[in-house]
Amino acid sequence: MSTIAVDISILGRHFKVGSPSEEVDELHKTAAILNTKLDEIQAKTNIKNLEHLAVMAALNFCHELRQERQKTKEYTNTVDDRIQLLQETIERALVDNKVNNKIDETPSAV
Repeated sequence: MSTIAVDISILGRHFKVGSPSEEVDELHKTAAILNTKLDEIQAKTNIKNLEHLAVMAALNFCHELRQERQKTKEYTNTVDDRIQLLQETIERALVDNKVNNKIDETPSAV
């Protein structure tokens, strides 16, 4: 995995960024998403200070990340609960099946 210098443009400013060679396309896509977010914030707020825009974008992305992590945590908990319920159902079915097999195997009194 070799690292190469990649030129990206954020709000018209050019930056050289080190990136693994196989992630260059992803870096360009990420830079495009950042530019879009910065443009959106600038249009909504009319902020001209680039540092202020960057902080606002960072806050937005962090908020979105926290929301997604919370959704993932809730989904994981739901799946864990369902797996637990399924395991309990299977165990009950196995126990019931074992009991029924023992009943069927007992000799009947004549």
